[in-house]
Amino acid sequence: MFVSSYRVTKFAAQNFWRNFWLSLITISMLLLTLLTVNTLLVMNVITERAIDLVEDRIEVSVYFQDYTEDTTITSAVAYLRSLAQVRDVQTISADEAYEQFLERHEGDEDILASLEELGENPFGPTLVIKAYSAEDFEIIIDALDNPQFADEIREKDFSNYEEVIDRIRETTDRVRGFGIALSAIFLFFAILIVFNTVRIGIFIHREEIGIMRLVGASNWFIKAPFLLEMIFLSLMSVGLAVGIMYPVLAIIEPRFNLYFGGQSVGLIQYFSENGLLIFGGQFLILVLITLFSTSLAMRKFLKV
Repeated sequence: MFVSSYRVTKFAAQNFWRNFWLSLITISMLLLTLLTVNTLLVMNVITERAIDLVEDRIEVSVYFQDYTEDTTITSAVAYLRSLAQVRDVQTISADEAYEQFLERHEGDEDILASLEELGENPFGPTLVIKAYSAEDFEIIIDALDNPQFADEIREKDFSNYEEVIDRIRETTDRVRGFGIALSAIFLFFAILIVFNTVRIGIFIHREEIGIMRLVGASNWFIKAPFLLEMIFLSLMSVGLAVGIMYPVLAIIEPRFNLYFGGQSVGLIQYFSENGLLIFGGQFLILVLITLFSTSLAMRKFLKV
């Protein structure tokens, strides 16, 4: 058993070095396929992070009339907080709203002069309502039409975050579609290269294979070196993908963190926590694909 395993391994190593350039091309195509797939995973993580960031900022600012009583504000806050779609409600008093306005326009002399002419605080209380997701947005807007306090509302200030999220997802879907197509193309060429690599290996070793048949070698013993070689190529491809992905992630993650306002995107964390599943699954899939191509080439051209 040990001798047979040694011979199979030795024969597979000979195949690799005798067809070194074909092996290198095979590894390159498999590597390009893996890098494209992992780029799609990176894009998915970034997309989800962007959507989470947008949803975290979903809010509606509701400005009440300056004569609105505190009891009305309290009732409105209690009602809004009772809604399952509302994450939080922040109350800004009229005086706080006035101070915030002054801070925002401290360099605008015309606006400050206009406030001085008024001689009183023109602002009323303000509610800042935060939602859990973009889908809750419309429900909260409708809830503000409650007759208990709707007449006291002077203005509603909000942005359509659902459209922003839809645009993010639409762009992501387009890029993902392109990435999937590119991965399929790389994988197709990789399969063709594996197929032809095995054919060439069979042709080079045709005399040795003939001798093996004469001495009664089993079909499995003849096929095993070619199958082992493809497993080795798949392992090398995954190893190179791991060796490339983590340094690249270490470079690009700080840039994305800056884009997201200093908050961590979590790319390295995601691949660290799921690395075994991601790269192990990719290795298994590559092995199955390359073994299928190898078996197909050997069945057609080796006739064993």
